[in-house]
Amino acid sequence: MKIGIIGSTGFIGNSLYFYLSRVKSLEVFRYSSFKRNNKNWIAKVTNDIKATKPNIIINCSANQSLKNDMKSMQSLLKSNLYSNISFIEQATQNNSFKGYISFGTKWEFNEYLDFNPLNFYSATKHANDVFFNYFSQKKKICTVSLKIFDTYGPNDKRNKILNIIIDSIKKNKILKLTPGNQYLDYVHINDLCELVLKICLDIDKKKLTRFNYFTVSSKKPLRLKKIINHIRNMLNDKTKITLGARKYRKLEAMQKIKKTKNYPGWKPKINFIKELSNILKNL
Repeated sequence: MKIGIIGSTGFIGNSLYFYLSRVKSLEVFRYSSFKRNNKNWIAKVTNDIKATKPNIIINCSANQSLKNDMKSMQSLLKSNLYSNISFIEQATQNNSFKGYISFGTKWEFNEYLDFNPLNFYSATKHANDVFFNYFSQKKKICTVSLKIFDTYGPNDKRNKILNIIIDSIKKNKILKLTPGNQYLDYVHINDLCELVLKICLDIDKKKLTRFNYFTVSSKKPLRLKKIINHIRNMLNDKTKITLGARKYRKLEAMQKIKKTKNYPGWKPKINFIKELSNILKNL
């Protein structure tokens, strides 16, 4: 089975590339990087798809801008919507193309998993589902949108709160945080990679068809302040983290999502608190 990965230079895409490349039954391709081909990126990736003729595409790329000005919204629409349409349209020119996997966000929903976008970025991610459903019906392929909550793992260099906390501990720096009442729901990158592999195999065997969306949840969300308390206990309170020293962002995802829809037969194997303890021991 031939699998093409879009966005393979990011944390999730890079992790998936190396994970799937170790599976003997798969041939895995990296497609053109947005950073290197900014102006012609969509055309470059479209040509990559035409040349390699993948059976399944995994799109890990996304513009994650939280701005709402007109220029930012136009960029979000192009990178998060138009790109997917272009890639699927090209991929389906190949009769052996079976499926397309993309990533959404928990920010698309309220706590009961009803559509309630936090910002324009999450609205564009949710709008993809309409087009995925369209292509599944018209082109007879499987499309999957995985609604990511929070991810972590080795080689994660993203400007995410967990990385910021770990970096402050490592460098013994003062870190001022919000009161920490927001919920975080962490799934290790290896568990996510295992899920994507399972979905790819199920698409190939036609166990999964049409359009589908699934949450990627540990089902054990924790408030940020609870995570900080765990860290303080692990380090015998030797941290310079101050809760309540900063205000929340204007648009902050606070609630835990009570209703989840994880992929049938999959659940995370790696416990976040145990893995966090291992991370701190190795600093």
